[in-house]
Amino acid sequence: LWKDEIDKSVITIIDAKTKLQEYSLKNFKKLPVYRLISNTGPRHKPVIKVSVKLSDGKIYYGEGKSKKNAEQKAATLCLDNLG
Repeated sequence: LWKDEIDKSVITIIDAKTKLQEYSLKNFKKLPVYRLISNTGPRHKPVIKVSVKLSDGKIYYGEGKSKKNAEQKAATLCLDNLG
């Protein structure tokens, strides 16, 4: 009974890391490389800084409260500068 409504309501949101991975594989045939730059601050409130590098040599940095969040921010910044 609800199948058609459920199918209509499904919205696929692709995060920045996935988009960057697809871009990198399409254009360079390699995955982007993420590196941990620093992990500062107290344990209960860390500040993580990571970099992402594409095969073309450009490096972008992201900062966040978790490694995942910092990687998403770096990927977003990279994508913003590509287009």
